[in-house]
Amino acid sequence: MRRNKVFILCWLAYACAYLCRVNMSIAIPSISQTLGYSKTSLGLVGSSFFWAYGIGQLINGYIGDRISGRIFVFFGLLISSLINIFFGLAPTLVAMVFLWLFNGYFQSMLWGPIVRILSRWFPREENTRVSVGISTSMVGGFLISWGLLGQVLSNVHWSWFFLIPGIIVAIYAFVWVLLIRPEPFCRDYVEPSLELSNTDIPEDSRADAGGKRDTSFIGFIIENRLWIIAISCVTQGIVKEGITLWGPSYLMETQGLDLGSTTTYVLLIPLMNFAGILFSGRLNKKFRYNHDLAIMTLLGASALAVLGLFLLGRYSVLLGVMLLGSCSACMYGANTLLMSVIPMGYAKINKTSAAAGFLNFSNYMGAGMSGVVTGAMSDYWGWNGILLVWIFSTLLGTGVLWLRRVSKRSAIG
Repeated sequence: MRRNKVFILCWLAYACAYLCRVNMSIAIPSISQTLGYSKTSLGLVGSSFFWAYGIGQLINGYIGDRISGRIFVFFGLLISSLINIFFGLAPTLVAMVFLWLFNGYFQSMLWGPIVRILSRWFPREENTRVSVGISTSMVGGFLISWGLLGQVLSNVHWSWFFLIPGIIVAIYAFVWVLLIRPEPFCRDYVEPSLELSNTDIPEDSRADAGGKRDTSFIGFIIENRLWIIAISCVTQGIVKEGITLWGPSYLMETQGLDLGSTTTYVLLIPLMNFAGILFSGRLNKKFRYNHDLAIMTLLGASALAVLGLFLLGRYSVLLGVMLLGSCSACMYGANTLLMSVIPMGYAKINKTSAAAGFLNFSNYMGAGMSGVVTGAMSDYWGWNGILLVWIFSTLLGTGVLWLRRVSKRSAIG
């Protein structure tokens, strides 16, 4: 029962986090229409979030292994909620950029500590199930923000897209800190029969687990070859967050929809993301937990979906949404494996939050490109240019992981 309670509280915490970040994508058309800002300008707002979030992941992921996740998550939620409220009252574009930048940093205080909390409460053999489960919280945040708020607030001033989420998340921050229990140490909750042997530790982390527990952060990344995975994370972030930030705008402009109709169609995307997250767990199991192969499959499928969008997406609203959703679903499935399953493999050496932070940092450096760069490309070259960038990104991410597999086989040979 304790584990279930902890999982539910963590799930709600991250759903709330998404409530205070994906509201931007549904508000962009209204902000642009009301204030007359270009996509390049609004893309700068989105990029400021992603870059601050990525840098914050690198910093807070490292800190998150050393202080209470309960307090860390509380302050991240509370300050993010207050920033959303201030954003709804922001008078200028400059104020929006700086507020959303700080929102990105304080939101980065959430994922690493949450993954760490879960890794402390659940045994290793449940990593994939728990990772898939917590990743569905992103879908919950999408459904509330894009669905409920998008429908209810479609005819009101854009500021309410930030004021209402801010109030909701501020309330939950206090619920979190009152109800969540401090996480136990691994030795406190793992049964003797579940203790990990050296062969149970992820292959890339055995050297570090063999006794060099004081390995530096950079040494940890190099020894475990996380920098190679990070390249794939960059390419995945370009596509995943590009769809998150610009998906509603893409549908409105290519299909000629109004905001109310767009929020109705766009709800299919988070539902498909949910399916993609669940599928990633089954795919990983089918490949006998060969994470690289599962991620490569998802990235390759995403490239095919974007190619279909490039060739056929404009001819039908439903077809366009389905193809966009298929790409997003594959990205969320890959994200589950990259950002939670892989980091959880380092719980034994107390590097879960650090690994999650580094990979998230890489992911959101790529995501930052999807903000201002995508906005600028849309202003000057149209949406087809963006789709070509997404195809290239997914293929590059697949190729990097393939080279990693080849190098590992060569090392074994």
